[in-house]
Amino acid sequence: MSNLSDKQILARLGAGESIVSICEAAGFSRNEFNQWWNRLCTSRVPNPSGISSQAVKAKVEIERDDRGIPHIYAGNDEDLYFGFGYAMAQDRLFQLDFLRRKAAGRLSEILGTDGLERDTIARIVGLRRIAEAEWDRLGTETRTLLEAFSAGVNAHLEEARGNLPIEFDLLEYEPEPWSPIDCVAIESEFR
Repeated sequence: MSNLSDKQILARLGAGESIVSICEAAGFSRNEFNQWWNRLCTSRVPNPSGISSQAVKAKVEIERDDRGIPHIYAGNDEDLYFGFGYAMAQDRLFQLDFLRRKAAGRLSEILGTDGLERDTIARIVGLRRIAEAEWDRLGTETRTLLEAFSAGVNAHLEEARGNLPIEFDLLEYEPEPWSPIDCVAIESEFR
């Protein structure tokens, strides 16, 4: 039993405190810390089977091969993109949020001064404004598919609340809901 909660330990790790110091504060040996870490990381891995069916029109299946790569099957494009967003959020929720923040010039909110230079560039260039203007020019089908993808990300995000990827606890924040413009902003940043 630890003297610190999981969230307290993760926050201290995220702040750069040494494992030795955390072990002392928590009353752990290094071996107990390693066991705690493995158990915690394993508990944060999303269930690879099943999908929220609330927002789909027909059956959507996400099958993972022996390497964990998702293969998504759906009866229509919107459901396919919903499944794509859901699977991507299962595998890469923190990366998605990081890229969204990078494009919007909001990294310093989670990284402090380490994110200021990138934020300044993103805001001067206006990547989020570019994405918003580009959204207005997208065709109906593209908008519909980006909305379905976003709904899939948000479905997984809601299911994962309270058991988010460990990076969120290390940095002490929770991601906001996903929007289709986030997709366009990330694409703009890559350009």
